[in-house]
Amino acid sequence: MKTGARKPILVTPWASRFVGCLFLSVCWSGCADERLPDPPAKAAPSASDLMDFHRQRALSLDSLIAAQTASWGAAVTTGTGIRYEVLERSTTDAIPIESLPEGLVLELHHRISLLDGREISSWTTDGPMAFELDRTDLPTGFHELIRAAHLGDSIRAMIPPSQAWGMSGRAPEIPQEAVISVHMRMDRYTPIP
Repeated sequence: MKTGARKPILVTPWASRFVGCLFLSVCWSGCADERLPDPPAKAAPSASDLMDFHRQRALSLDSLIAAQTASWGAAVTTGTGIRYEVLERSTTDAIPIESLPEGLVLELHHRISLLDGREISSWTTDGPMAFELDRTDLPTGFHELIRAAHLGDSIRAMIPPSQAWGMSGRAPEIPQEAVISVHMRMDRYTPIP
């Protein structure tokens, strides 16, 4: 060995454990007084914030429906945001549905789907739907749409979530906040004898 050279220090297993424990105790004792500050409390959104959020969401949905119906020739928009177009009006039986006697059952030849094309219900697979205005268990948008039509009309429409299945949807077929696409023809229900 050369003179002036240091001898290597041998560390035994118990010595390395002791040094590790000593290091951890120094860190814990030194950090106890230097605790990180609590994050600032988040305030609940105000009524104004919620109104702005819902207004933006409504504008977004309206833009989506407008884009989907841009190619429609004579689309009508209701006060609740439903957009529809009469594709065919009967020349013989064009009676406004709203003027029909209460309790009259209509027969709907329908196709109800999502914007991505997934079918929810169709008369070709489920048969025609019996519909009584203000009594059938469908969302309010369907009642509003049918009330605006005439007997024998063939229409297509886009119903916003607020007038369809809304925030909850109807799992698993209809997701939350789904815009509903509707094609239907309204006829009088005639029972089979």
